Amino acid sequence: MLLLSACSQSYMVSDNLAYPYNLPPIGSKLVLVERVAIEPGTTRTFLQRGRQMSLGDFDRYRANCNFEVGRLSDEVQQIEPDTFVIKRVQRLTTEVVRNPDHRPRFIAAEFDPSSPIVTHGYHLWLSSEKQPDVMRVTCRGAFDDLSRAEPPSIDEIREALGEIVELVLAT
Repeated sequence: MLLLSACSQSYMVSDNLAYPYNLPPIGSKLVLVERVAIEPGTTRTFLQRGRQMSLGDFDRYRANCNFEVGRLSDEVQQIEPDTFVIKRVQRLTTEVVRNPDHRPRFIAAEFDPSSPIVTHGYHLWLSSEKQPDVMRVTCRGAFDDLSRAEPPSIDEIREALGEIVELVLAT
């Protein structure tokens, strides 16, 4: 008998919403309570600690999320209050590109310079009849060494979204 359990994707592996390996189940909803704006020349707007931010403003060492649209525009794009259904969840790992500068420098004793700095997270692919250009929300955990980095927990995702967006888990 052949089992392909590695191909299956479990979502809620624990009832503890602070556990970092719980993915929001497919069918969960993101309820956008306040309008969010996407600046001209970009396709994303970031949320952290319940505040909207630009790419250059958020703290990469704390959980954060971003809305992403499919169309690039020279004008401000608005995402209006709406209920978005999560239709797919995709795991994400992003590595920081290291500076090729090889000059000697001081490095903390516990830091391994050969270990990449990464962030783990999730692409939450969305569906909305009213706003089909809103593609997804991506949520990431804090940047850290590969051995210590974790994806954001449900609690951390909710903290990043604040009162701007409510995450309603499917049961």
